[in-house]
Amino acid sequence: MIGLLAVATIAYALILVVVVAVTLIVVGRALWSIGTTLGKISGGLTVVERQTAPLGGYVDALNGGLVAVSSGLSSVAGHLSDADDELAMAMGEPVAGQPASNVA
Repeated sequence: MIGLLAVATIAYALILVVVVAVTLIVVGRALWSIGTTLGKISGGLTVVERQTAPLGGYVDALNGGLVAVSSGLSSVAGHLSDADDELAMAMGEPVAGQPASNVA
């Protein structure tokens, strides 16, 4: 009986070692594949960085122009809001921010 238990324990230990070894090999291969892919991505990003470096000055100029457009559009939005309020008052509709007594 003891001999049978010893053989079963040794067999179980061997199976456990094999399963752990196979698992570690599979995990190692997956990590190697991930590392290879990340290396390729890094190389690609380096190429993109090098190819887009001359655009830096143009982007700064574009941002400056867009800031000017933004302030102009904000001014237009304010004028349109004022015109909307004036038209609403002319039509006798309540205007946001105005007391109801100002309605014709």
